[in-house]
Amino acid sequence: MKKAVESIQDIVLPAVVFLAVVSILIGASLLGRIGKRMESQREDFSQMSDSQTIQDLCGREAPIIQCIGKKRWDIGEIISVAEIFAAADAEGNKLDVTVLDITDQDGASAMEFFQKNSGQAVFLRRGVYTFSLAAMDGQRKKGMGRFSVLVDGK
Repeated sequence: MKKAVESIQDIVLPAVVFLAVVSILIGASLLGRIGKRMESQREDFSQMSDSQTIQDLCGREAPIIQCIGKKRWDIGEIISVAEIFAAADAEGNKLDVTVLDITDQDGASAMEFFQKNSGQAVFLRRGVYTFSLAAMDGQRKKGMGRFSVLVDGK
């Protein structure tokens, strides 16, 4: 009886594996054929008006941020972000500048020197401070810039 069971196992196990492999291959080829039959014609949306509007907005130039003030400051001197940095959109309209972060020369955050409500920074230590700035236009296009200023005690 034991030999009969072992003989059946030697035949059945390879047969099951063979049938599984064959069914996977047949299923893959059938699914490929079914998928080809289900392909539909594509619509061309590029001529629609809203598609053109989106394309114009995506092609719009990002706002440009510039440093228009001096880049060397004394320790304790008030630095007004609105006075030394300016941003303009693609049409030249003035935009508000937002301070994202201020880092010192070591890369550590120096946001404790910045007063968000007044938009001013007062640095109490010498060093080079880098402002990370952003400006957003009316179409929500965002421009970013990084500018360094020197704070010296001379």
